Amino acid sequence: MEIRIAANAGFCFGVRHAIEKGEALIEEGKGPLATLGPLIHNPQEVQRLESMGIRSYDDYDDITEKSVIFRTHGVTPAVCEEANRRGLTTFDCTCPKVRAVQKLAEKYAEDGYQVLILGDANHPEVQGIVGWSGDRAEVFFEPEELQRLNLTGQKVCLVSQTTEKTERFESAVEILKDLDLADLVVRNTICAATRDRQYDAGKLAREADAMIVIGGYNSANTNKLVNICQEAGVTTYHVEIAADLQASWFDGVNLIGLTAGASTPDWIIREVIDKMEELTMEQGLEQGYGTLDPLNLYDVVTGTVVKITPDEVMVDVGGKSEGVIPKKELSFQKDPDVNELVQVGDEIQVMVIKMENNEGHMVLSKKRADQEKAMDALQEKFDNDEIIEAKVVNDVKGGVIVDIGARGFVPASHLDTKYVEDIKQFVGNTYRFKIIEFDPNPENRKIILSRRALIEEEEKEKREELWKTLEVGETRKGTVQRIASFGAFVDLGGVDGLLHISEMGWGRVKQPTDVVNVGDEIEVYILALDEEKGKISLSLKKLLSNPWDDVDERYEVGSTAHGKVVRIAPFGAFVSLEDGVDGLVHISQIAWEHVEQVEDVLKVGQEVDVKILDVDKDRKRISLSIKELKERPAGEAPKQQKPRRESRPKSDVPVVNEDISTNLGDVFGQLLDQEEDAE
Repeated sequence: MEIRIAANAGFCFGVRHAIEKGEALIEEGKGPLATLGPLIHNPQEVQRLESMGIRSYDDYDDITEKSVIFRTHGVTPAVCEEANRRGLTTFDCTCPKVRAVQKLAEKYAEDGYQVLILGDANHPEVQGIVGWSGDRAEVFFEPEELQRLNLTGQKVCLVSQTTEKTERFESAVEILKDLDLADLVVRNTICAATRDRQYDAGKLAREADAMIVIGGYNSANTNKLVNICQEAGVTTYHVEIAADLQASWFDGVNLIGLTAGASTPDWIIREVIDKMEELTMEQGLEQGYGTLDPLNLYDVVTGTVVKITPDEVMVDVGGKSEGVIPKKELSFQKDPDVNELVQVGDEIQVMVIKMENNEGHMVLSKKRADQEKAMDALQEKFDNDEIIEAKVVNDVKGGVIVDIGARGFVPASHLDTKYVEDIKQFVGNTYRFKIIEFDPNPENRKIILSRRALIEEEEKEKREELWKTLEVGETRKGTVQRIASFGAFVDLGGVDGLLHISEMGWGRVKQPTDVVNVGDEIEVYILALDEEKGKISLSLKKLLSNPWDDVDERYEVGSTAHGKVVRIAPFGAFVSLEDGVDGLVHISQIAWEHVEQVEDVLKVGQEVDVKILDVDKDRKRISLSIKELKERPAGEAPKQQKPRRESRPKSDVPVVNEDISTNLGDVFGQLLDQEEDAE
């Protein structure tokens, strides 16, 4: 049976550019990255990109990354504006062909034309084009819908979704020509690559006995290819991955055609082709085409090495001719040294993976035979949740390969608990792993391992042990791991605690990075522990001397100080004398003349000289005056205080002495208490 691949199958320019751009940004250390919607319509490729650090989101509210990629389909102006409003770094990977359609829609809508778009109104590409038209464009899916629109006397511009069928677009043009329009501008915006892909698929479908179309089930351009092949009258199968193939599809088929959508990566196409070759070879053997010897496909036999070359090994397996082991089938290593693995005369076990190559030799695999031999042992380790020690032998898209007597795959996300920027650093090293998925079936063999699972278990044990030793009131060393607007998270040796911004110093801290940075090793005081919720409250302030302890020695009543206005209230201004020590200049103490509003005289950030009127160390209150440092206006006599009626003193009302200034601290303290109560 012949397998023929259509020209122009797989990635188009725009999709390939977007994928390569995302990969390049990750390699440059600009990740992790977010995309609004999947970068392409292929779930397997989206999963691979996610393992690299490119994650897809439905809307902005879910995005935690600082950078976002605008995908191939393009976005609306509103989406761009929202990204800027949120302070996100953007990378525009809109396909140049799509961007051209957006510009046309924008231009003709501004010129007063009714923009018509042939396409799927729910497709993100079409939604983006509508947005660039100022939401004035009309979308139609069937050309006949145009007859129901009231377009008489209007100026009309017709464009198309880039993946539309040419025949449908031409039908729409003919309908519009028959309408009484003021002007008709036709712009065929169907991508040339799309037209070529669809033409090649249709041509091959008319020649083949059956067609395989590879691509995401939700991919619009892939589904159009399926329709084109079906319209050619040939049996058509739509598959997303190699595992979707069925051997029965190839019964009695002489020529099978293959094409792929614009969002289908090369590696998936290669896997499908390899699987088709395996299934058709197995079918050929069952029909009696295999005549070398009685061996069957996937049989494991013992043979003798008779010849070694740099690229292959010849093995006598008792057939009419020797079998050949290609270099890549000797080991799971990326580029193995053949002479280090086998010697002439060695007896080795091999698996038959192809009944006959172009030279008439049976194709064998040593690594797959080794894998079969290892299956029972690996099954036992998986069932018993045992730990495996293995060497990383190769890096591939989305992870690394480890040699465990079989081909084990470790996704990049399972290499470590932290994001891994360069997976190549793991190649050549030996690590401990845990098998998390195991399917020994040769048809769909899957062995997935995780290093992260072990690290997480170890960290959990470490956390549990650490919790037993933590005590409120003790001092611990830690490392700043992460900073948020409200504080910093500090690793105490396996458990993170929160150092709130209010506990970073006695003074007001504007932002955590004014005090600590990621990576800093600091000593912290444990304020509180909640093991049930896993929360630890930390403090730096507790380890610093309280500036209020000896404040009365540094600021004597009657002395002068210099400070900065840090806050304005209706009743006065708060002045910072030093970190953690603020005093209040009551509105009556700002100037000798009447002050209507504090803001009329003082501004936040203004530096002022003040006189100390009163110090209350226990209540952390200092009363200040600005006017006392200024000369009283000429002719203005001090106001006489009215005599006060004697009454029983109350604990919450200050007693005013003959010298009122000595009791301002109590009065202002009450004002502060009232303000705090109000807050």
